[in-house]
Amino acid sequence: MSKYIEGIYLEKSLHAHDHRSLTTMAPSAFEHVVIPTSTFLAPTSDNRGIPARKTQYQTPLQPSNGVSSGNPRGPRLLTVDEALQYSPLSSIIPFSSDIVPLPNARLPGSYSIFPTQSDKSVARQSLNVLDRDIAHSRGQSKLAQATLKDLRPYLDKKVITNFKFKVPTGLHAGRPGVHPPSDSTVHQDRPAKLSPFATMFLCSTGLAHHYPTPNSPESVSPKQRDLVEPWQKASGVTQQTPNKQQKLPATLITPEPHAHNKAGFQRNASASVKPEESPRTASPKLYPIVQIKPPPVDFRPSDYIKIPVDEPGHSRKREREGIVNATGTKDQRAIANEALHRLQEMIQDIFEADDQSQPDISGIISAEAGQFFVSARHEDREINTLAPAIHVKLEVALQKVISLGKYDEIPIDHLCRLQSLCQGGLVSAESSEIHAELTSGLEDDCKWVKGIEALDSGLRAARTILRIMGGGRQEKEIYSEELLQNVLRVVEKVLNSSIIPVVEARTTGPSSAVFEIASSHKKTISQLLYDAKKAMNLLAGLLTKVEMAETIITTMEFFATRLLFVDNAHSEKEAVLGVQKFEALRRTAMDLIAEIFSRYPQQRAFLFDEILTSLQKLPVKGQQARQYKLADGTSIQLVSALIIRLVQTSAMSSASRKEGKRRLPSNGVDQGKSDDSEAEGLDSQSASQQIDSSDEEPEDATDSSYDVAIRRLANKATLLNTGAAQNAQYVIRFYVSRGMTAPKTGDQPHRQLLDMFAEDLIAVLGLSEWPAAELLLRALLIRMVDISEGKQYNAPAKTMALELLGLMGSAISELVATTRNSARNLENHDSDRSGYLRQLLDDYMEGKLEANEVLGWEGPYHVVMQYLQPGRSDDKQTISARGYYLTQWAKAVSSGNLSCNTATEKLANRLQKILSRAGWDTFESEMEPISSNQIRLAYALTILSMDFCRQFDRILKILLDSISSESTTVRNRSLKSVMQMLEKDPSLLDRARNVKVKIMNCTTDNSSMVRDSALMLIGKCILLQPMLEQEFCKTVLVLSNDPAIGVRKRSMRLLKDIYLRNNRKDIKAAIADSLLQRTKDVDNGVSDLARQTFEDIWFSPFWKVVESAEQSAQEKISLQSQVSLIVGTVQRGEGVALVMVSLIQNVLLNVSKTAAANFKVCRALVAIAFEIMIDSQDLPERLEQRHILQTLTVFARANPRLFAADQLQYLQPYIGNLSSSDDLNLFRSVVVIFRCVLPLLSTIQHGLLRDVQTALLHSISKLGKAELDEVAACLWTINGTLNNPEKLVKLTVSVLKNLRNSEGVDFADPKQSESLNRVKKYIRIAGYFGKHCDFENFNKNFQDSLSWWKGFSVAGLIVSSLSPFVKADQPLSLRCDALEGIGLICQSWPYQFNQENISRTFERILEEDSPELQKIVLSSFRDFFSKQERQAGVKSDDILGQENLPANGKLGGSMTASDGDGASALIAQRFLKSILRIALASQDLSALTATQVITSINRQGLVHPKESGPALVALETSTNHDIADAAFQEHRNLHQQHESMFEREYMRAIQEAFKYQKEIVKDPSGTTKQPLGPKLHGMFEIIKTSKGKYQKKFLSNFCSKIDFEIAKLNTPDAMNNTLQYSRFLIENLAFFEYGRLDELFHSISCMEKIVASTGSGIAHSISTEVFQIKVENIAEKPENNEPGAAPGAAATAGAVNTDVDPGRLRQLTTGAIILSCLWEARTHLRRLFGLQASQQRRENKAKAIAKDLNKAPTRVHGVSGERFLNAVTEKIDSLESHEAILKQCQEFVELLSIDSEVKVSEDGDDEAGAAETPSTDEEDAATSSIGGAKTLKRKASVSVGGTPPKKKRGSVGKRKKGGKGVPQEEDWG
Repeated sequence: MSKYIEGIYLEKSLHAHDHRSLTTMAPSAFEHVVIPTSTFLAPTSDNRGIPARKTQYQTPLQPSNGVSSGNPRGPRLLTVDEALQYSPLSSIIPFSSDIVPLPNARLPGSYSIFPTQSDKSVARQSLNVLDRDIAHSRGQSKLAQATLKDLRPYLDKKVITNFKFKVPTGLHAGRPGVHPPSDSTVHQDRPAKLSPFATMFLCSTGLAHHYPTPNSPESVSPKQRDLVEPWQKASGVTQQTPNKQQKLPATLITPEPHAHNKAGFQRNASASVKPEESPRTASPKLYPIVQIKPPPVDFRPSDYIKIPVDEPGHSRKREREGIVNATGTKDQRAIANEALHRLQEMIQDIFEADDQSQPDISGIISAEAGQFFVSARHEDREINTLAPAIHVKLEVALQKVISLGKYDEIPIDHLCRLQSLCQGGLVSAESSEIHAELTSGLEDDCKWVKGIEALDSGLRAARTILRIMGGGRQEKEIYSEELLQNVLRVVEKVLNSSIIPVVEARTTGPSSAVFEIASSHKKTISQLLYDAKKAMNLLAGLLTKVEMAETIITTMEFFATRLLFVDNAHSEKEAVLGVQKFEALRRTAMDLIAEIFSRYPQQRAFLFDEILTSLQKLPVKGQQARQYKLADGTSIQLVSALIIRLVQTSAMSSASRKEGKRRLPSNGVDQGKSDDSEAEGLDSQSASQQIDSSDEEPEDATDSSYDVAIRRLANKATLLNTGAAQNAQYVIRFYVSRGMTAPKTGDQPHRQLLDMFAEDLIAVLGLSEWPAAELLLRALLIRMVDISEGKQYNAPAKTMALELLGLMGSAISELVATTRNSARNLENHDSDRSGYLRQLLDDYMEGKLEANEVLGWEGPYHVVMQYLQPGRSDDKQTISARGYYLTQWAKAVSSGNLSCNTATEKLANRLQKILSRAGWDTFESEMEPISSNQIRLAYALTILSMDFCRQFDRILKILLDSISSESTTVRNRSLKSVMQMLEKDPSLLDRARNVKVKIMNCTTDNSSMVRDSALMLIGKCILLQPMLEQEFCKTVLVLSNDPAIGVRKRSMRLLKDIYLRNNRKDIKAAIADSLLQRTKDVDNGVSDLARQTFEDIWFSPFWKVVESAEQSAQEKISLQSQVSLIVGTVQRGEGVALVMVSLIQNVLLNVSKTAAANFKVCRALVAIAFEIMIDSQDLPERLEQRHILQTLTVFARANPRLFAADQLQYLQPYIGNLSSSDDLNLFRSVVVIFRCVLPLLSTIQHGLLRDVQTALLHSISKLGKAELDEVAACLWTINGTLNNPEKLVKLTVSVLKNLRNSEGVDFADPKQSESLNRVKKYIRIAGYFGKHCDFENFNKNFQDSLSWWKGFSVAGLIVSSLSPFVKADQPLSLRCDALEGIGLICQSWPYQFNQENISRTFERILEEDSPELQKIVLSSFRDFFSKQERQAGVKSDDILGQENLPANGKLGGSMTASDGDGASALIAQRFLKSILRIALASQDLSALTATQVITSINRQGLVHPKESGPALVALETSTNHDIADAAFQEHRNLHQQHESMFEREYMRAIQEAFKYQKEIVKDPSGTTKQPLGPKLHGMFEIIKTSKGKYQKKFLSNFCSKIDFEIAKLNTPDAMNNTLQYSRFLIENLAFFEYGRLDELFHSISCMEKIVASTGSGIAHSISTEVFQIKVENIAEKPENNEPGAAPGAAATAGAVNTDVDPGRLRQLTTGAIILSCLWEARTHLRRLFGLQASQQRRENKAKAIAKDLNKAPTRVHGVSGERFLNAVTEKIDSLESHEAILKQCQEFVELLSIDSEVKVSEDGDDEAGAAETPSTDEEDAATSSIGGAKTLKRKASVSVGGTPPKKKRGSVGKRKKGGKGVPQEEDWG
């Protein structure tokens, strides 16, 4: 279109869209003055695309109202070069009218503007269109109004240029025949010719114009009058002289001034211009006409809503726009014009300053330019760039003008020049030198700061450029690709060189220097961060308007994704810029990525790959991992938020992105413009055409309207949902595939990232802004179900799946609970919607919720969409959520689950139209405000009705079924997941009744890990439902005695909780009994926990009670209840009292901080017990006195000081009458109390003691052993106070006389039964009184009373009196009593052990096969040694406690020998062998006693350790825990003291242990079953405390015991014994807990050497003797050596020798089985610890780093020893049949001949990615070759920890020569 227009330059209405050529003139010149626009514009480039030199030019928009333009210097003339391109002298043929025409010497007025009439018609064509439209619409043309609105700003008096048209004086004077026309001539010859549109435009202007008058100094030329007259006629005004003052006639019609141009009319009226006197007829008044079109054919009233009629004066538009002019404030138009004017003034000032910045002839630059420009360095030269403050002002002004819609009115050349002025800042920033590697030097600091300042200036320039580009202009000149690339380079440099290093800097470490310098310039860097954030925001906005090149998009993707994975500080103290400030920048990067993802679908795959492959850079610990704050206050990972948003964007309709985008112009010549535009249009419409194609499908004539609507909606919804579903599946596949191969604790964070991602999805599941979380969880659920139910997945993968299933199941339960809470919050909300939503929730909980209710137009989906409507929130996240949620609604409606009715059809049509870009507002109805609880409830209802939440029952079923899995780890994980779900929804215990059964079954599982999880789950169930406490309590009590320490500890904690919550006495007593047993646990941690638990439940609750002076009734009742509970606990067994004594002693120790408080509590309990015993009427349940006294004996033995003297008086009546067994029980308890308490009471009355003494002496004949022991001790105690031993001496003498008289009686005679019983009582009395009473000082009395005794030792007298009854001819019972009595006396008088007759008696009994007698002798030894150890400990403590030690110190005191020392040495030297034999002969009480004697002998150092060391190792393997623990403790002590000695004895000890297991335990295997472990575990744990060299030597010796000589296996017994012994050793070796890698490598190496050395000969013998494989046979059968055939295939091809000797065959098979089992052990170890062949080779070559080999090996999760044991059992059982023997021989030959680990793929790459070390079934068997054969080896199996190694590439290298034994393994690349 021509850019010359007649009268007016109508740029926008003529669709020129080029504001560069705008030129406005005074209205008087509109009709005939035409100005070529290009003459006022400075060039930016020539017509060949070559940039022109920057020139100074005059802006076209200058203020004009008869005033000067205001430019002080005026326009500069163009140079020849500059003007040449506008002339026809250019080399390019001028096709544009912008080219200046050829010079012409004629006058301007005589030159024709249009060469031809046709050109003039074409120029006026657009004006004619406007004129016709005005005429047809009767003045109401919308096109004219729009054009008028666009043109009006160009006549603003502040911006237009003022033109003065003057006719030079004498212009017509010299021309004959030319006279100036008069006024009348002008009026007659120049009629008004303004067109309708020009008239309309003239009436709307507000300019005032001055016209020359006769009084003016200037003469009015005819030309000027010609220019004035048309305006005068058009407005009804003619020019008159000042003397003729006339008024306008009443009938004169004048244009009505608009509101905004009223001032201009008034100024015109004040001018010397008067209206024309000729009257004019008023034109008829025009009225607007509203034309209502008839409704369409398919019109239905139901599709429309009724709009309420507004009241008069109410303006809906004004209400929406918020424009209020009545108050006198500025309207929007005035604000916009003012902002535009200010921006133009600022631009003009900048341009002027730029011109002034150019040096003049003298080289001086104007000072005013320094306010706008600053100098910068670029390539060693100074360049000018806009100052930062100017950038800020300019950007603010641009943003305001853009927001007000005035941006199109700025000339394009101005914007281009502004961009060119900003380039200096970009160039300076790009060339600045800044490095993140800083030191603390001042010079580096200054350079770094200068670089930061340059980058900041560049960022501000970039912001200005991006603001110019992002304004929405149509011209391509401002969208320079090169300029945008410069901007991106600056942004990227700022991020990489400044912001990211500063963010990653920490106070310590290598980045501390950066942290220090950056902290000192925090403000500057913070501004840089702010500018970078703004620049990225502008880039994101520019993406929505301009289609950019792929290189630019890729650049933005890279620096944006890098920001996502920068390691931000976890606290403000460690962050220079602040944690949240950088997180804001990260969120901006996320918005930028999301915008790229939305606008460029071809980039989506790359973005997902870039994000997912960078996940391992994310932190996975602490709060640092989650920095993205949600609306509800929770936090998730920024990456999780981005992924959800991208998935949501994938499902959005193209309607939200349908606006066209402008392509970014390239830097070259703009050619092929029309083709590019056409291609652009196709690209922008492709998505919409794809979606809209569903509307154009051919419809079947038989289809109903319902079917058509559903099908169309299904097509649209499926198309949109497919992309989101595919992206979600891709993300989940990536997460799961990485998580399956990475351990949960390791260097690779993928497993933790998967868990965190799932947790983030769950966190946003109930938030309406993140609806795609349900889709991602659904995809994750499907994947986890496949893994948990798939047989091809291993245990670690299933464990991961079950853990995530439990997490997702818990999330569903939590969502239901949260939804219920939201519904409860709406109970008081009077709203129909609230009631409706609550009813829907009730229906859902009852399982009655229908799809019609959820998916209907008035249902919860509609509520959520109403909440997400554009009016509420327009942020990008909500927009994506709205689009995705709408797609899900449409998909659910089109799924066919709704009823076939009109409402469904209508709903489908509505959703289809909304998806087809009709918009939600089209169907929006007035709804009441939505509260937060309503939206949560509505959204939750929709989520609960989706597929993910509907799979809750299936999740629970999978978890319950997995509890019965074969894998231990799977069972354990299932229990934990079920527990996790029960925590969220306890009602599952009632709804799924088999849950409790499954839990109870797991408490008896073989795995301690499963039992522990089951116990944990029981605790959760009890907390959730306390009524289950009694049901589970019995199970917990059983588990308190579990073999696993962890299970015992957990059961104790759970029992404590049950105890504190329960009020039942029987349950509390049972729990107390169970806890008491744990106080003597072999594990110190368990025993300490048990004692602490008792203190917490028995003593600490009463600390405050006993402190009060007067106890309240309630406090006294509580103490009585506690005493009753303790009494009940004591009655639960005989052993309870002994354990309780030890417990109370422990809590009363002075070393305890709470000993004093506990003592007060115990004393109060004793007092309460006495009160109850005297009067128990107040108690709800009556306690028996014998039980109370038995409880008091516990306190008396624990600490006699708890009793008072007056309390003993209450006990005297109980020892006077022994008429029944109950009296005897009372008597025994009272005697014990007296015996314990009397020695410590000094205030007791002697009368009471005499009465007690007398009563006790009278009752001796009625007492049993236990009572007699206590009475004897008590009487001797009383004798110490009363000092009257005569009675005791007399009693003893009487007993001895009776015994002497009974020596000749034949007690074997049944007739002597009474005499036998009487003698047995005498023996007991003599024994116990001889033990407790010291009669040595009263030997004279005995000599006087016993005439036949003349000795000196009364103890010897008693022993000699008892010895005749120990003879072998006496009855066993009598021998036992006599032997026991002798032992009692010897314990108190040790020198009796040295008596030869006594020693021979003990020796003879120990050699006899009489367990009863042996037990008595061993018990005597045990008690004696225990007493000796106690005395030695007390003596040592007393010596060390003295202030002044003896001169020889402790050693001197120990050198004093005693009778006990001699007796101890005698027993150890004389009886040790017999004691060892008894200990190893059984596992009964005799063996335990013997073991205790052995340990005591070793503790006292009475024998050499090697004499008992092997026996201790063997006893460690006993199934009797008491025996095993006692032996282990002493073995450990001996090893620490005599390590070198034990090194030589361990092999004999192992042989002894095998013999013990085979003959006594009757289990020759090397493992224990529950738990699964080595029987020599204790021995190896002790050995691990030694140095590494010691351990390796032990392992070498251990493995050497497995080796054998095949020739010695010549008998069935020899074969059987060797096989059993080898199995014992191999199984122990396979299950040892190796502490270091070098130990493990050494063991494997030793195994391989044995198999290689011994196995080669056996394999050769089998091949030749059994299978008859010879060299000539192989040569005769070449088919077996075909390429690809196994090297050992000949073994299977050869014929079996039927004549082979069965014994020889069994001999060879036995050897093959032993070596095969050893190889299985080697394979098991490699699989268990995930070893690589390279690691083992590294250890063998001694090239490993010590710190690596000293580390503990890491177990591969899920690998157990069950498979290994099954393989060993299968091989040993193969000896049962001939076929199995042959098969075993064949397999062994193949094992020695074929390396089954070699698996080379077709392309030459080896398969080295297995997660476990391979075996014969699941994986390959080995990495070493056998028998010296060099075979191809697998490059690697798996690294330590289970991390799969990377594949190596390369050619096959040469294999190295192997050394002796197993050859080295080689890698094949």
